[in-house]
Amino acid sequence: MPSERVTIRTLDGDCPSHVVIPFRGGPWPAVLFYMDAGGIRPAMLDMAQQLAEAGYIVLLPDLFYRYGPYGPFVPKEVFAGDFRAVLGPLMATTSPLKAAEDAEAILAYLDTRDDVGGRKVGVVGFCMGGGMALATAQREPTPSGSRQPQAFTGAIS
Repeated sequence: MPSERVTIRTLDGDCPSHVVIPFRGGPWPAVLFYMDAGGIRPAMLDMAQQLAEAGYIVLLPDLFYRYGPYGPFVPKEVFAGDFRAVLGPLMATTSPLKAAEDAEAILAYLDTRDDVGGRKVGVVGFCMGGGMALATAQREPTPSGSRQPQAFTGAIS
């Protein structure tokens, strides 16, 4: 699957993100995919690729951008030790409310892409990202007319 690394300017700074794109066709419906506490790593990119293979353009933001550079983490190694000491400082920099606020900038970015079709955006999150997906899905529509995360596809926690 083709993928791009992009930076999305939010109210709190620059959010590095991955965009995974289906091979053919387009425009495609978009999915905003919130990571778990393990951060951006191959497993998250693989899940984004699976969604892209199903015909969605997938945006995977790095929710820990407020913390600064980190990892990548190998979950087996992190959870073998004091995982709270490793992940806690990163997790403290984000929340469902902050993710929902970031969604404004993310949806505005999706509005700039010619390969995104439709006005609804699916949103999904795993573990920590599940609450963020729920908070984003219930955010109030903006008067700007940007895409809205109305097509909530699920949360797993």
